[in-house]
Amino acid sequence: MDNYVYFGKRSHFSCLANGSVQTSDALTAANFGIVPADFTAATATEEAQGYEMFIETKEANGSTRGTALTALGDVITGEVKAGNAAAKATTIIGDVTRLKFDTVGMSSGVLTVANFGADGTDGYLVDAADRWIIREKIGSTNNALSDVPAINQAACLNMANFISADPVDTATAATVGIGIIGGNADGLGGTIADIDQTLLSFKSVKGDATNDTILLTHTSGAYKDVCVAMEELANGTYHRNSKGYYTFTDLMSGKKTIWEQRLGIIGCSMVVQAV
Repeated sequence: MDNYVYFGKRSHFSCLANGSVQTSDALTAANFGIVPADFTAATATEEAQGYEMFIETKEANGSTRGTALTALGDVITGEVKAGNAAAKATTIIGDVTRLKFDTVGMSSGVLTVANFGADGTDGYLVDAADRWIIREKIGSTNNALSDVPAINQAACLNMANFISADPVDTATAATVGIGIIGGNADGLGGTIADIDQTLLSFKSVKGDATNDTILLTHTSGAYKDVCVAMEELANGTYHRNSKGYYTFTDLMSGKKTIWEQRLGIIGCSMVVQAV
């Protein structure tokens, strides 16, 4: 008998706002596990769409952030900026702002946020040096995105079909490697930190030339530890003791597995071939 390992998805993506600064890079099946459905601004909520969006400020600017956004407080510290309207609208390096769906739309996987100049309540003027973080929301009601264990949302794979663990370049503009580590489900109390990604490849059970892949987002520098974990899973004793399968990630449950804790895993998406 062989060892099997279960992966539950919680998509995570970060990118540098270096192009058209009011838009994110495109969310794709490869980098997010799914392309979220299109929607227009003011027609969605985090719970309904199933993900949350943040901007990390890397360039201090005045007249940047709407009143509704400042009222939410900094995602990491919880601090609500003091002062007059102009002071509240000014961002400083290190601020982490949760965006609201009131002025954010989605088209073909690309998020666009309204400029503060056009909307002083929910808008945000994104600087080219700023960084987006987009991740699935725990407790979402969007079954199509995360809750139903359909193909590319959860997978139980045979370690006998494991091929490789390859590091992913997170230093490029399109996949700038940052994440919110620790804290509660909303990220409050956590910290912004560098992250790495590892792509796990498995031979497809369909028997064709396309591999099943798992994209892990985890603590910076943990690639070798991911390789060690894969070795442990391949050589584990579950198959001999009839204990079922190993649960490697179950991020949407809010309960950390031993591997999530050990490797600092904050994201897991997959491209698995339907049988």
